[in-house]
Amino acid sequence: MLFNVGSYVIYRSIAGFPARYWWPLFGAGLALGAVNALLFVRAIVVVPLSVAYPAFSAASFALIAVIATAVFGEKLLPLNIVGLVVVIVGIALAAYAP
Repeated sequence: MLFNVGSYVIYRSIAGFPARYWWPLFGAGLALGAVNALLFVRAIVVVPLSVAYPAFSAASFALIAVIATAVFGEKLLPLNIVGLVVVIVGIALAAYAP
């Protein structure tokens, strides 16, 4: 999950730069995404996909929102936080329901 979040943070940080400057960072983001995919495939061998994917999605969603606020100064309003909590709770309920 951290590799996924790292790739999106890189993509956000290079947005607006001329291509000659961001190609190396873009490649690093792609590499992080590839490592993420490899680790996720290995994880779903031992964790059911119906649990792994929702948990991965919720954790990525929450961490990206926090990093975007802390690093890029994006606003996270109380309503956004409520929405984030609702999504995470919904995913948890769907993933862990008997």
